[in-house]
Amino acid sequence: MANARWGLGKVGKVWLLPPALTFQYNFADFGAFKPYVGAGVNYTILYHQEAGSADDLKVKNTFGTALQVGFDYKLDQHWGVSFDVKKLFLEPDFEVTVAGNKLTGKAELDSWLIGAGVTYRF
Repeated sequence: MANARWGLGKVGKVWLLPPALTFQYNFADFGAFKPYVGAGVNYTILYHQEAGSADDLKVKNTFGTALQVGFDYKLDQHWGVSFDVKKLFLEPDFEVTVAGNKLTGKAELDSWLIGAGVTYRF
């Protein structure tokens, strides 16, 4: 969820669905610890948009870039854990109406995504 703020207080809020496609480089020779870095693109879907102090708010879906760093850790032959952090660089176009005045621009919604998981390999 991202909030839009100006001198008007909270202009509105929007929820993000940011799937990303990243290409990873996995470092070798660390045993059970497998670190990696990645870069790629994402297409963020913006939904559940609500105007706050504005009369109307529309933020458009957008493409952006993604950077990633993380690791997998193999606990035994089958089980493992994973952790990663992604930084998304998003600048969607927006339209907002405040007191009858329509304004347009680009929002900076640079987001951090943090993920963790448990893995099982057959």
